[in-house]
Amino acid sequence: MIRSFRSIQNQNTASSDVRSGRRRRTAGRRLKKNPIFYGILVVMLIEFLTGMATGFDLSVRLYYSLGILLLAGWLWAKSSSAQMTAEVERPKGPYTVGDSISETVIIRNRGGTPKAWVEVEDRTDLPGVQFKQVASLGLMVAFDRLVMSGTVSRRGEYTVGPLVARTSDPFSLFPQEVVFGGQETVLVYPKIVDIPDFASPSIHLVGDNSRRQRARVLSTDVASVREYEPGDALGRIHWLSTARIGELMVKQFDQGSSSDMWVLFDQHIDSFAAIGDDSTDEIGATVAASVIDKYNRRFLPVGYAAHGSKSLVAAPERSAHQREQVMRHIASSKPVGEVTILETLSDLERDLGQNTSMVVITSASDGPWVDALGGLARRGVRVSAVLIDRESFGGDSNSDSVVHLTASGISTYPISKGDLIASALLTRLSGDQEGLRQASVRAHSRLVEPTSPNTPTAAQESQIGGE
Repeated sequence: MIRSFRSIQNQNTASSDVRSGRRRRTAGRRLKKNPIFYGILVVMLIEFLTGMATGFDLSVRLYYSLGILLLAGWLWAKSSSAQMTAEVERPKGPYTVGDSISETVIIRNRGGTPKAWVEVEDRTDLPGVQFKQVASLGLMVAFDRLVMSGTVSRRGEYTVGPLVARTSDPFSLFPQEVVFGGQETVLVYPKIVDIPDFASPSIHLVGDNSRRQRARVLSTDVASVREYEPGDALGRIHWLSTARIGELMVKQFDQGSSSDMWVLFDQHIDSFAAIGDDSTDEIGATVAASVIDKYNRRFLPVGYAAHGSKSLVAAPERSAHQREQVMRHIASSKPVGEVTILETLSDLERDLGQNTSMVVITSASDGPWVDALGGLARRGVRVSAVLIDRESFGGDSNSDSVVHLTASGISTYPISKGDLIASALLTRLSGDQEGLRQASVRAHSRLVEPTSPNTPTAAQESQIGGE
């Protein structure tokens, strides 16, 4: 094996080159930041050398004049920065995507030199939002009030602050930067849209099955009364009906017009596509938040499970505290998780029964998770899959999942880039013949390259569906 070694002398030479390169870059940044100051220093040096060599009186006077100018500018700049104070009223939040976010800054001049140009910036990492304005504080102006605003475009947890005020002397020789306060956190919730009722049990049941079902356990919903039977608990006796009829009557409960609902949001690192405001993760977050908001407002117990940069599994509840907890998780969690849908379903399996509905939001490719959903559906769990078309966001195609889901009898709602979420959740692909035909047409149109730029006719689509 041949190895090459560098001598110590060469190593020292390389280290010296690195250090000199760093010094050159630092000097270049300083010169670019304040070229006037360094230009005056060069002129002063030239005038000083000229005056000493020739005794020319004008060069000496110019040298002293420039020195006095630098001293006066430095004192002016220091006085300007030392006499400034600022108050900022920052947004508290939380906000929702699309909301306007604003803050108010009051900057004061407590005396000293006038400040004709003060750049005020409240630093933030909010996407597309910049809190920056210019204030003017003259001799007769004690303060200036600035209102800065923007529109939040992406969910997440962001920081605002600190507040920075930049000022200088009249010749911009000594720029000053004053920092006020610290950082504060702003939470931006995903956008919530008005969606149709696509996942409640009554949507999946027809005929007499859509009526309320009797339950063997106590609940808050009383359906009717019946005659007492040996073994009935005394706590189930309905005394008003017993007194009216003259026989022992017991209360008959039901499970209500709905049941527990679970929302599973897939944030596996291999499932999402695109980054930014328009991505599969943003669309999925909007759907998840909209589903939770929809059925929470209908007073249904809704649970949530997701494993991204943060993990959360919340059992179905109607409480406002849980809704807040889930919304905060959706807002702050990023799609970098390592827990797959199949693993999540395995953890939730014991909590899923015939009285449970589940909404799975994912952009994953076909895999064992589809068979797992099919098994839950055969057990009586009402499963709805919101499948985000990853290919429309620039990722790999996941059209194979559509065919497998519909073949497994799962109600599937495909969403592509640019689709209206409410409209997409009205288009269900189920396991019937029509649903399979639509899924086959979509899968075939994505996998087979068309021979001509013309759009296929209805007859051609029917032929593809028949095949």
